Amino acid sequence: MLRKKGADLDLYALFVPASKAIRGEKAPGTLVQTGPAAAKGAAKEGTDKAADVVYYKRLGSVKNRPFICLDGDARVPGRETIRIVRPDEQGYVLLCAYSAVSNGFGSFRSFGAKVVVTDGRGSTVTVPLFENTKTRYWVAIALVDFTDADGAAIRHIEAYSGRMTERRPVLHPDGTIEMNGGPVEFKRR
Repeated sequence: MLRKKGADLDLYALFVPASKAIRGEKAPGTLVQTGPAAAKGAAKEGTDKAADVVYYKRLGSVKNRPFICLDGDARVPGRETIRIVRPDEQGYVLLCAYSAVSNGFGSFRSFGAKVVVTDGRGSTVTVPLFENTKTRYWVAIALVDFTDADGAAIRHIEAYSGRMTERRPVLHPDGTIEMNGGPVEFKRR
């Protein structure tokens, strides 16, 4: 993720390993909403919406599971890099960004955020952000679908959290995405 304009943006990789990935009725990358009853049911079943994430507090590893690694927490304008290896171990990876409350008001677009995905063999996909909403702290940017029969597929998502919410997105085992459904993130610069 690249950023240019002085905001403390953090790159997250929410992931579903291949062993837990399923193909559902909805296409991977579809936005879904689950109501309070569904959330309570998930809690009873033991679903941990805080699990399976690589970010500044849990950097991951390329030598061991999850085979996804963040290079660190850049606190100045620049870049954060997530490396994903062992595609056979991956199901879905959702690349998200979080804008700390201390950044004040400003859109991800105004901060110059974008994701650049490189396959290491010469193919590069740049995923820009177009929306100029200034009261959103989360954006789900792109989904990498490793279950696709033709190889890894990158889908532009650009879905934003609800106004002024600190709840992280959730990536479900079928690759669907629930905004505002995860744990609350709160980071000061």
